[in-house]
Amino acid sequence: MTLLRPLRAAVVVSIALTLAAAPLPGAERMKVILDTDIGTDIDDAWAVGFALGHPGFELLGVTVTDGDTAARARLACKLLYAAGRADVPVACGRSTKVPPERLDLQFAWAEDFRAQQPVAKPAAQFLVEEIKKRPGEVTLIAVGPLQNVADALRREPQLGRYVKRVVLMSGCIRGTAGKPTQVIPEWNVVQSTADAQLVYSAGLPLTIVPLDSTTYVQLADRERERLKQHRSPLTVSLEALYRLWIESPQQRMTLHDQLAVAEAAMTGAFFGKVEELPLFVDDEGYTRIDAEKGKRVAVCFEPRRDAFMEYYLAGLMPPEPTRR
Repeated sequence: MTLLRPLRAAVVVSIALTLAAAPLPGAERMKVILDTDIGTDIDDAWAVGFALGHPGFELLGVTVTDGDTAARARLACKLLYAAGRADVPVACGRSTKVPPERLDLQFAWAEDFRAQQPVAKPAAQFLVEEIKKRPGEVTLIAVGPLQNVADALRREPQLGRYVKRVVLMSGCIRGTAGKPTQVIPEWNVVQSTADAQLVYSAGLPLTIVPLDSTTYVQLADRERERLKQHRSPLTVSLEALYRLWIESPQQRMTLHDQLAVAEAAMTGAFFGKVEELPLFVDDEGYTRIDAEKGKRVAVCFEPRRDAFMEYYLAGLMPPEPTRR
């Protein structure tokens, strides 16, 4: 894959920031489905907020994956409802075993919410139907463990012929912030290793944003304060969930999932390097480079943090419509 030159990248980011604030009249929006394990880490909810408010996206639906998917679906439904986007359907994936030590306090925010319900069809069926209904048009962004994407492939092994692009927050290729040469099994892969193996081996038009990039991008106090001062229904909801998630004053959100959403919106704009690598998932959940076993995957490295953060914050805080 051709790498963006610095000047071209700067121009792309400038255009992206302009589009985030004011999309061109009549511009065709990107058809997107977001697959998420909202409710455990905080970046999922903040990624949903980014996707549903992005002016360049036509958000066809949100699918939830991993663990107590019914509770995750309630949380997604309430967030969409609070933001005035009850038109976006939520589909529930199969439930999986929840580690006994896990305590997902964000679920409490939506435990009594009933104003909007998930659709009746399972997430995998929803994915297959929506993608096949619009061949070559839908970008699937998956930022959680890959049960739903794998189940969709089991329903339709030729899904790669119908989907435009699949962008994952997934994997660890060479290392992380603080340990740039230490490869670890990334959560979304190791939590459902057999499903990840199927997804990585399916020959999908696949791009991943791995820990190699995401661990370098954390929310600064000044950026959180900007969102708190904005006080829209969406940002108030995101701040409430942040307070349920945070365990100590020193804790900061890492923007894993939001980087994947931004990559889907503006290919390559927020990374210094994109490499095509032959990747496969081994039985221990490591994402390995292997020329014989691997499938070609575009991998995003070297995040442009400040440009991304401006783009992201603009997406969460769109300007008020001009009143005549």
